[in-house]
Amino acid sequence: MKKIVGIFLLTCLFSCEVEENTPSKPIDDDFDASMATKLKMGTLVGIGGHTATGTATLYEEGGQKFVVLDPYESQNGPDLKVYLSKNVSASSYINLGPLKSVMGKQAYPVPGNPNINEYGYVHIWCEQYSVEFGRAQLQ
Repeated sequence: MKKIVGIFLLTCLFSCEVEENTPSKPIDDDFDASMATKLKMGTLVGIGGHTATGTATLYEEGGQKFVVLDPYESQNGPDLKVYLSKNVSASSYINLGPLKSVMGKQAYPVPGNPNINEYGYVHIWCEQYSVEFGRAQLQ
């Protein structure tokens, strides 16, 4: 019986680890903010016990819009994506793609030509488990 309980506890311990699928090597995208127009900006905060810090800024350069995380640092996790959303719950959003790294300056082009005035939040979202890791309200 002790052996079964021990195996059960070990199984639980190892199955409850946070998967770390996002690269953790610091990056520095070459986005040049001095050549762009800043539209909105917000401070990233961790959500639900997750950590996320830094700044999310929405820029426009040559008709293309970008979300830039700089500086940025967060807890690692599986399947992390960057969303630009219309509301705090991210029920209406644009998926900007996978988070490039859990630290460093990173730029994400916004596809299409959405009405940016309707989008007020940047989220770091784990798609696999539908869990929010971090959020910035853009102002």
